[in-house]
Amino acid sequence: MCVVALAWQVHADWPLILIGNRDEFHARPAAPLGAWDDGSGIVAGRDVLAGGTWLGAHPASGRIVVVTNVRGAMPDPTKESRGALVADMLRGDGRFADPVATDLGSFNAFNLLAVGDGKARFLTNRPQSQIRALGAGIHALANEPVYSPCPRAERLRAALAAVVEARADPEGLLDTLTAEADPALFLRGDIYGTRASTLVAVAADGNVKIVERRYEAGGRSIGTTALQFSVDV
Repeated sequence: MCVVALAWQVHADWPLILIGNRDEFHARPAAPLGAWDDGSGIVAGRDVLAGGTWLGAHPASGRIVVVTNVRGAMPDPTKESRGALVADMLRGDGRFADPVATDLGSFNAFNLLAVGDGKARFLTNRPQSQIRALGAGIHALANEPVYSPCPRAERLRAALAAVVEARADPEGLLDTLTAEADPALFLRGDIYGTRASTLVAVAADGNVKIVERRYEAGGRSIGTTALQFSVDV
């Protein structure tokens, strides 16, 4: 993901709302949102090349994790996959199922939000590795170091805050992510651009809905997947 916002424990009807756009090269293959067939229990889109994901959920545990890259650092192909980090954290199994700060340097630059076990956390390795708990509120990030000003993140934070204030249904945020009038959020490039817009919303009774809208070069829609399941709250 390249811009994402999380409303955590501030909407009376939807205690968790996660919304974001994934920006990527259109030539990089990806599988659409769905339940993985490897026994992991993960529900997510999938990066076909590296095998991981940028955003996913684990219905059995209630875990939800999303990652963005961070611009300005040359990728090192010998580093661990950031998408595999997300998958390990979702499963609660693997080398990086419960990472500590010293693990984070194993990956190329990233920002990450993780929710599970009744808490929300932020992880990053730029400008230095850190893991910190997030309190109730609205949190937004993009592919910038967390302390750098980011208009895209602030734009999405404001849109999510308006939904929370109005106690509105969060699904309308998907239209905000794709609005032609707001090119700051939706990138329509022919080579690189927004590949998916995703909403994860957890209701107060534990019902979860995930909606993924997918796009090809030029921002043309190529499909939508909507899934529902329940988690313990």
